[in-house]
Amino acid sequence: MEQTMRLLFADDHVMIRDGLRPFLLELDPATKIFEAGNFCEVLDLLESVPDIHLVVLDLRMPGMDALQGIRVIRERHPNLPVALLSSVTDRKVILEALGLGIAGFIPKRLSAQAMLSALRLIVAGERYVPASLFDDPIHSGFTVSGTPSRQGGEGADPTLTLREREILDLLREGLPNKLIARRLNVSEVTVKSHLCHVFRKLGVQNRVQAARFAAGD
Repeated sequence: MEQTMRLLFADDHVMIRDGLRPFLLELDPATKIFEAGNFCEVLDLLESVPDIHLVVLDLRMPGMDALQGIRVIRERHPNLPVALLSSVTDRKVILEALGLGIAGFIPKRLSAQAMLSALRLIVAGERYVPASLFDDPIHSGFTVSGTPSRQGGEGADPTLTLREREILDLLREGLPNKLIARRLNVSEVTVKSHLCHVFRKLGVQNRVQAARFAAGD
């Protein structure tokens, strides 16, 4: 029997919820959407509905003190992925939200299909943040994946996703693609695809150069 995916979508604008609901239903054939229009409803649903798989949350809604609201959710439900869907453009606020462990930041200006693609990454265990928010990654202290970047030196790369960094770390261990795929529970084709992106982003030509880059040589 197929497991039902339970998604909590919180936004105080009914039109936004109505407009995005059909796209959210495309995330999984067995998606069940719970909706909230304020932060109190969010907390009530998280307590009353078992096994919520993902929260898609507007950063500014009635009853939610922005970052403090995120802290409350993270403290009560530390393993629950929370994706922010917001029109907020304050880079400092977004970085602080990432520091609190959110699974992704999705600007409302994205198309519905782009939002869906971002949410699919998050559901798959990736962390999504638009690269455009990190034009100055060295000073922000965060990579696109939202993890601390290495300050200075040629080894600091601002563009790798969390999955690409995981593959790069395993590459440093000398593992072949087949073992990397087995370790991450993905297909070998997926590993090869990620490596192509890694090589392009790092400006290297092969596995040896990529491993040296990761080691900071």
